[in-house]
Amino acid sequence: MRKTERIREQLGAIGQVIEERVAKRLVENGIARGAAADLARAIEDENDFERLARARAEMDDDERVRHERLLKEQADLSKILEHSRERVGVDSLDLRHVVGTALTRAGYDLEASESDPVGAVHTFSFDPHAAAFTRDAGWDDIFDDLRSRPRKRGERLGGDWRRDVPIRKIAFEPPILADGRDADDTVQVHLEHRLVRRLLTRFLSQGFQSNLSRVAVIQGPGAQARIVMMARLAVYGPAAARLHEEIITVTADWTEANRDHKPLRVHGEVSETKTLDQLERALRESRAAPEVAQARIAALIEKDNADLLPTLEKNAAGQLADARKQLAKRGEEEAKSLASLLENQRARIAKASTDADKDDPN
Repeated sequence: MRKTERIREQLGAIGQVIEERVAKRLVENGIARGAAADLARAIEDENDFERLARARAEMDDDERVRHERLLKEQADLSKILEHSRERVGVDSLDLRHVVGTALTRAGYDLEASESDPVGAVHTFSFDPHAAAFTRDAGWDDIFDDLRSRPRKRGERLGGDWRRDVPIRKIAFEPPILADGRDADDTVQVHLEHRLVRRLLTRFLSQGFQSNLSRVAVIQGPGAQARIVMMARLAVYGPAAARLHEEIITVTADWTEANRDHKPLRVHGEVSETKTLDQLERALRESRAAPEVAQARIAALIEKDNADLLPTLEKNAAGQLADARKQLAKRGEEEAKSLASLLENQRARIAKASTDADKDDPN
C-alpha cells in the first residue's frame, strides 16, 4: 500500500504500469503465511524501466498532440474573430457615435451622461425618467435589462423593483477592472443589444419613410472623387420576420468629363475596397463638401444613377438568389433537426411508458 501511494504521488499517471504489476502480484499469489516479508521486499524492488520509459514517452506524445491541437484551435478562433470583425466592421467609437446621434434625435445627450470610467473605458449612465424616454413606455423594458439584478418573485414590477433597483452604466468596450474582473455595475453594449437595436430602428424607419433614396456629398481623404451607390437587400418571411439583410455596394471614379457619351466605369474588387475604406474614414471625420462641389455633383445625379443602377440591380439579383438558396438549405437542416428531436422525444416517451407498465404490478 505504501509503495502504491508513493507511485501515485511521485509518478502520477505514468506510475500506472508499476501499480498494475504490484496489483497483479497481489491478486495472483496473495500474501502467503510466512512470506509477507519476502513479498514486501519484492514489491519494494518492483520496477520496469522499459515499460515506464515507454509510458512516459507516450504521455509526452499525448501532451505534445494536445498542445498542438490547442494551438491550432487558438489560431482558428483568431481567424474567425478577425473574419467577424471584418464582416461586421463596427468599431466601438463608430457604435458610440451612432448611438449618440440616435439619442440626440430623441432629445437625449449621450456625452452629457458620461460617468466614472472603468480604467481607460468610458462609461455612460442613463436617466430613465428623462423626457426622451418617458414619452414611450417601450423604454421601460429596455432599461429593465440594464438593472443590477433581476426581479424577485412577488416583487412588483412598476413599484418596488423599478424604484429600488438601479440601472447599470453602459460602455462600448469591455469594462475590465484592474484585477482582470468585469465591472459588475457596467454593461458592454453591442449591435444586438436591445438598447442599440431600439436606437438603430430610428434610422431604419427614416430610411423607409424616405423610400431609401438619398444622396449625400462628403469630403474624403483621396484626391480622386469617387461615388458609392448603396442598396439594402432584405428578405422577409411570414409575419414580416426578417430572414436576411445585407448592404450591396457599387463604386466608381466620379468625373464630369465626357459624361454625355462615356458612362462611369464600375470598380473592380480591389478599387471598391479602397473606395469603401475611404468612405469609412470620411464618415468618421464628418466633413461636409463645399457647396460648389455639391452643386456640380447634383447636376449629374440622374446620370450617375443611370450609369450604376444596372450593375447594382444585377448584383442584388445574384445576392438574392444566393440568400434564397442558403435560407432553403438552412430551413431543410432545421426541419430535419426538429424531426429528429421529435422522434427522439417520442421514443423516450414510449420507453418511459413501457417501463412504467412493467413496474406496475396491476
